[in-house]
Amino acid sequence: MKKLLGALAAALVLGASPVAGAAVVNFDNPSLIDIDNGSGRAVYREAGFRLDGEAAGFLTIDGLGSAFSGALVLIDGSTVSLRADGGGPFSFSSLVAGALDPEAGATLSITGIFGDSSRRDTMLALADLGTATLPMWTGLTELRFTADGDLVLDDIGLDAAQVPEPASIATLLLGIGMLAGVRRRAVRKAS
Repeated sequence: MKKLLGALAAALVLGASPVAGAAVVNFDNPSLIDIDNGSGRAVYREAGFRLDGEAAGFLTIDGLGSAFSGALVLIDGSTVSLRADGGGPFSFSSLVAGALDPEAGATLSITGIFGDSSRRDTMLALADLGTATLPMWTGLTELRFTADGDLVLDDIGLDAAQVPEPASIATLLLGIGMLAGVRRRAVRKAS
């Protein structure tokens, strides 16, 4: 019985794979924007997520944001969409946001689109750059940010569901095979 439990524990440890991965999109690599001149669309990829919209509507700039290492500037009237690169579900919990000109102010509308096609909306009135911690939205397929006034976004807190790597699945199957072998030996010895 001890061998059986030991093999079960080994199978679980060897086959363990993270179910979710926390990510922060912090816009610290402004060179990662791909612009399609034909369509006028731009895509920024970071931490397993993609942010896209009209190329004239957003840009990443060094020296802005919470750590002054990079942030996204969203131009008045623009909308950008954020999705997981693999198209899977994800969660959203926080971001750093503020008006590009704090004296002028700005409003950020956030729309979450969920796997069942339902929507959730929230609006933030912005002045100085600061952290907005929101109730966790889980099961998202898309997150849209719309600017009313020029604003800065940084440190978008996300959590993406991950598919286990093939090596993790193979290791789990190996562990289960070991468990079956130990069980078979135990049954033979008992007979």
